[in-house]
Amino acid sequence: VVTVSKELMYQQALCRFGNFNAIQLSEPAPLRELLTMALKDDESMSDVNEKEKLEIAEVNTEILRENAEMINEYFSIHIDQGGNLTRLPVVLDQYTPDMDRLPEFMLTLGNDIAWDVEKECFRTAAAAIGNFYALHPPILPNPSGKGIRLYKKNKDSMESAGQADNDLTSTDEDDMDQELVAEAEAAWAQREWTIQHVLFPSMRLFLKPPKSMATDGTFVQIASLDKLYKIFERC
Repeated sequence: VVTVSKELMYQQALCRFGNFNAIQLSEPAPLRELLTMALKDDESMSDVNEKEKLEIAEVNTEILRENAEMINEYFSIHIDQGGNLTRLPVVLDQYTPDMDRLPEFMLTLGNDIAWDVEKECFRTAAAAIGNFYALHPPILPNPSGKGIRLYKKNKDSMESAGQADNDLTSTDEDDMDQELVAEAEAAWAQREWTIQHVLFPSMRLFLKPPKSMATDGTFVQIASLDKLYKIFERC
């Protein structure tokens, strides 16, 4: 689902180039804060000290502000004069991306876009949008089946391995973080609804699968009409 939705969003970003509707954020999001959050969560930056991360965030903020007019005109990503993100593009109707991934998206725009080469700039920006808008799994683990074990309140205070095994198989509601479970269930249910009612219909209408998807396991052939006709002819 992630691979297919990423390709769909990438293609839609190119198709809607310069002609996006926009999602107005409820509150302006300061670029510097978003970038700092992304750098703190980036495992590859674990050896970088906080001062250097702040400097990187500042550099990327300036890069995005310098190119704000262009990304607003072509992709409806609006950054105001104060360095705040205020609008995002509508890449697919009836669909809003996972805002938990917004900091990572802004860091990608700052770091990975070839701003000085027009064609490559548009391609890499569309790829960044495609990755942000793709249907990634929710950050919270799926609470169905064995996943419910991850929501036990007292899993860190077990006295022995034997007790741990017994407790992990228990789904006593008193042992569960019910608020977190409810949040996870809602997130996963929303994802399933979006896949069924937004992604699949949009794929039928808009997706043009690249040839690579025929060989990388994204799509699997389950029947061949030519071979079926030959079988029927022999019957």
